[in-house]
Amino acid sequence: MKRKDFFKTSMAAGLGTMFSFGARPSPSPALGKARNIIFFAYDGFSWEDYSSAQHYSLRNFGRPLHLHKLFKTGSAGSMESHSLTSMVTDSSAATTTWATGQKIVNGSLSVYPDGEKLTTILELAKAAGKATGIISTTRITHATPAGWIAKHINRRAEEEIAEQLVEFKADVMIGGGIRAFDPNQRSDGKDLYKPLLDSGYSIITKPEELEMLTGSKVLATLHNSHIPYEIDRKFRNEAAPSLKEMTRKGVQVLDGANNGFVLLVEAGRIDHANHRNDAGASLWETLAADETLGFLMDYTDRTPGTVLIMASDHGTGGASVYGVGERYRASSNIHDFLNRRTASFDWVMEQLGENPSESHIKDVLENATKIRISAGQAVMMKNAVSGNITMPDPAAYPRQPIATLAYILKGGTNEDPTRLNINFGTTQHTAGAVPAAVYGNKVEVKPFGIVDNTDFFYWMTESLGIDFQNPKMSPEKALEYY
Repeated sequence: MKRKDFFKTSMAAGLGTMFSFGARPSPSPALGKARNIIFFAYDGFSWEDYSSAQHYSLRNFGRPLHLHKLFKTGSAGSMESHSLTSMVTDSSAATTTWATGQKIVNGSLSVYPDGEKLTTILELAKAAGKATGIISTTRITHATPAGWIAKHINRRAEEEIAEQLVEFKADVMIGGGIRAFDPNQRSDGKDLYKPLLDSGYSIITKPEELEMLTGSKVLATLHNSHIPYEIDRKFRNEAAPSLKEMTRKGVQVLDGANNGFVLLVEAGRIDHANHRNDAGASLWETLAADETLGFLMDYTDRTPGTVLIMASDHGTGGASVYGVGERYRASSNIHDFLNRRTASFDWVMEQLGENPSESHIKDVLENATKIRISAGQAVMMKNAVSGNITMPDPAAYPRQPIATLAYILKGGTNEDPTRLNINFGTTQHTAGAVPAAVYGNKVEVKPFGIVDNTDFFYWMTESLGIDFQNPKMSPEKALEYY
């Protein structure tokens, strides 16, 4: 047997054993028959992200997160996130498990590597006469929102994915992603707004028009790419709606549906911030998600027959808040250094440009983070921008030069802590179990322990009174295509 075939066979056998569980769903938290289901995805969010944001909210706002209330008053636990052939999932495989109840390989959307397509929860809901929607701070053609509608072997084929969104015609589609619909930017020159306009959709592309958006079918693509980070919206006057504003508008439209609705909401840029090891941007994305969660919990409380599900698809970045000072007494005060962050790392990199001087680097970083860096660190950043990366462990930190930016902002000593006490282990996704909760209509207030990501599809179909199961593929079969 060839060496390559040996490892492939061994890998298949191991994955078949490791990932065989999850085929039979865990018992649901007694959801009851639902009229509406709202699934709120926190992309790239870990328990450590929760702890950091919860602590920040208590110290700076004098109140716990709405997420804390959700965990206390709903049915909560942790979710295992692996994909069909990998212990570390990507967002496309993760969203597919929620949407279809089956695991697939990373990089695809609701389709197996042999081309067999899976039926999504939004398709089932639509067939049952319910309204449907997707809302995200990412492009709506991006992995998490797209996977509830589109079927494609390549999640990056966003122009083709946009065509599938137009064909499906969800009642509400709100987020970023103008470039996949705009004939002036598409590679084929197609105008994907026109067929929706012809079908009676209200369409906007400017953030300031969101509040005025009316109709029972709406498409709002509010930025050329992703919606700008909340930290830049808040402190740098970036023109963008908040996730709460987008969600409130979407729920307002869907609330009038005769037979109820199924809606996916994604706080997608928590993941992007953590990929960049950007603690400030991650915090404010989490706080924006929490503000949205508060709105959705209020809506669920006053709207009979509504179930609200919150889940993270995977962790990203491996963030850890560590203790500093004698007996860790300085930890909380140093964590408050998050208050000094007033821009995302993306904003910083844009300000640095392609060939920044060392003095310019120092000025931009102090402006955005209130941290003074040394001459040596300025040189390191200058080299990173030019492609000369000196930071160790490129496998764990491939996103450059932004990973170098995060690296030089770390530091301080235990005796003299001068910098934020949040460390990132990688710029990649991580494998740990992540937070999840269910709230609302007849949900039992008790922990559900640890569940598999496929379980949520069956909980949703059970609650909707739909009996359906997609075909299953084994890890061994999937690996035959690679």
